[in-house]
Amino acid sequence: MSYSGNPSLSSDVKQRILSTFDQTLDLAREGNRQEALLGCDFVLRMDPQFQPAVLLQERLRAAAGPVQVDDLKNGPQPAAGAAPEDPFAALDPLDLDLPAALPDDSTSYLRDELQTLFDQRRFQDLLATAEREQSVIALHPELRRIVGAAQERMEAEPYILKFLTSARQALQSGQDEEAGKLIEKARALDPEHPGVLALDKARGAGAAPAASVAPAPALEIPAPFPSVTMPVSTDFTVGDSESDRRIKELLDEGQAAFDAGDPQGAIDAWSRIFLIDIDHQEASRRIEMARKLRAESERQVEEIFHDGLSRLEAGDTEAARQAFQRVLELQPAYFAAREYLQQIDAGNVPAPRPAAVREAPAAAEAVPAVAPGLDASAQELKEEILVPPEPGEERAPAAERPAKRMAAARDTGRARRLFLLVGGVVLLLALVGGWFAWQNRERLFPNSQEETPAPSLSQDPIARAERLHKAGKTAIALNQLRRIGPSDKHYQQAQKLIAEWSGTAAPAATAETTPAAPSPAEVQAAAANAELAERRQALLAAARQAVAEGSYLKAQRRLEQAGTLAKLEGDDAQLLEDAKRKLAPLAQQIEFFRQHEWEYILRDLWLKHEADRGNRDVTQLLVDCNYNLGVRDLQRNDATKAATWLADAVKLAPDDPALRRQYLFAQTYQERPKDLLYQIYVKYLPYR
Repeated sequence: MSYSGNPSLSSDVKQRILSTFDQTLDLAREGNRQEALLGCDFVLRMDPQFQPAVLLQERLRAAAGPVQVDDLKNGPQPAAGAAPEDPFAALDPLDLDLPAALPDDSTSYLRDELQTLFDQRRFQDLLATAEREQSVIALHPELRRIVGAAQERMEAEPYILKFLTSARQALQSGQDEEAGKLIEKARALDPEHPGVLALDKARGAGAAPAASVAPAPALEIPAPFPSVTMPVSTDFTVGDSESDRRIKELLDEGQAAFDAGDPQGAIDAWSRIFLIDIDHQEASRRIEMARKLRAESERQVEEIFHDGLSRLEAGDTEAARQAFQRVLELQPAYFAAREYLQQIDAGNVPAPRPAAVREAPAAAEAVPAVAPGLDASAQELKEEILVPPEPGEERAPAAERPAKRMAAARDTGRARRLFLLVGGVVLLLALVGGWFAWQNRERLFPNSQEETPAPSLSQDPIARAERLHKAGKTAIALNQLRRIGPSDKHYQQAQKLIAEWSGTAAPAATAETTPAAPSPAEVQAAAANAELAERRQALLAAARQAVAEGSYLKAQRRLEQAGTLAKLEGDDAQLLEDAKRKLAPLAQQIEFFRQHEWEYILRDLWLKHEADRGNRDVTQLLVDCNYNLGVRDLQRNDATKAATWLADAVKLAPDDPALRRQYLFAQTYQERPKDLLYQIYVKYLPYR
């Protein structure tokens, strides 16, 4: 059928729109109204000017069953009896040698610009360009794919840096296996990250034995990627549902990218299948094979590049040029190879170094040696200016060298005298300032003087009690004496005084021994202690209830909170150990959850949930992961994506009030602008 839409679209996009619209017509003819409406919506998203889809959409909304679509098969037909005029009829006799079809370059400039920015990892500039060209990018899936991939890699940057830092620490401590796991996590987020490639090289260099120096082998250049054809498995089945058809499209799209030499595009296409079928075996198999082939291709490119460097250092410029050109053929974004090629073309090629110099360690190269034929003064002059002398200047006139040495000596003496003068003045000023501060320290630093301790009372309890007795405070004196234990040397004398003064202290005992009323601070402290004890008991009760319900994750959290208020003992401590033992199969997922790696563990949790839907702990982890991802996207001003995460969580826990509140909030702000109320609300939303 002829195309009745935007003529500036590429031929591939037009063909895809036409094939999709043909399927939509078949659905409308069979009476599948909802699926046909979805097809129209999909077509109009790709080309809003496609009139047959607009007409079919209007007919579907007006009818309840099958609709007439024969007139839409070949585009909207003109009214009966109205013969269209041909405005180019007068040109028919002319013999014009025109091409069958003109190339569509309406978006090629933008695609090349975005791809260049993506290859250079300038994701901020890429997203700024996408913001400016939003209307164009919305109509082209390829441009949307590049922008989406850039946004994903920019968002993954903090997590990648975290993994790489931990991997470096593991390598330094000799934990190569742990470092490999961390590098694989970073690679899963961004396979082309420079830090991942650098750590791979470091691991390879650390594991490889030291090789003896040997002549450079002949230059062997491997074939470009892909060197093999991926076998397509026929073990999986494709159904007739919309999901199965979409999976088939993604498999074909990824295979086309793989055959064209774009392994990353193939991996991106096949990875989207997991959004439809989280355990699709064929997609997993193809992704794994594409990753292996891409890693092998990158390894070959690195070998060629370093071989070219070796050739360049040995003075074989032509072989180095061939190696760098081959690197750019295999990987056009390899800028180091491009720079070396530009240096070779410009003639800025470093002189070949002898083998002995190339084998010398870097420390030996850093120590300058006096060249034969040059005296010490000429060598010192070379070291001072840090460049080799021009030809003919190695033998300076004998009269000039002493003059230069004398001028240098005069300059050195003058600098030394100036330094001593300035240093003496500064030292004198510092001494005067210190003396002034010392003389006026009490006025300048009033709080620096140590407080003179008050004269302490006699440490003799008997003397202290006698002073209290003479002052009429006999009851207090008796209390002081009663505190003296039998092991104290004053015990006998204290008992004697107690016997003597007991009669005189009787009348005033009642008044003086009346306990004083507690202070407000003591009352407040007692109330706070009672509140903490009540809260701890509530946490322990909630933990026991969670264990009874089979929610060991919730029980562990409540017990740990109670343990921060007071140490767990007896049955409570045993209950915490039992909860941890029950959660042992989920220990890895819980650890990643605490590290905020929520999206990383979602797939494993879904598989466990599908295997055992009655496991409350797996369900709780799924709910909390989706909730935290939703809160994170709310804080990033992406309410649409946050609503998607929160909707999945609400399906699992429809009775969670906090979850429903955040979901309604995200839905509300999907279309509304993010005002000050939104910013304040999401800023203080806590993670679970």
